[in-house]
Amino acid sequence: MKSIRTCIACRAKKQKDELLRIIEKDNVAVIDESGKANTRGMYICNSEACINKLLKAKDITKCVKINVTGESMKELLKNLGE
Repeated sequence: MKSIRTCIACRAKKQKDELLRIIEKDNVAVIDESGKANTRGMYICNSEACINKLLKAKDITKCVKINVTGESMKELLKNLGE
């Protein structure tokens, strides 16, 4: 049985391998390529709609509940959208 996770932007429940995992590393938001980093993470759909929705959130760091700067998160999400 595969693990189910929830996208923080659209709240859709999907299999873990269908979502991107974002973690904090040295106070910078990065994609967890391995999916196994031993730290708090969040999941987001790899879709323009979800990325834009999170970018429009008033306080991204409050929304994602990991300790990164808002600018770091915005930069990561802009790069994902390209």
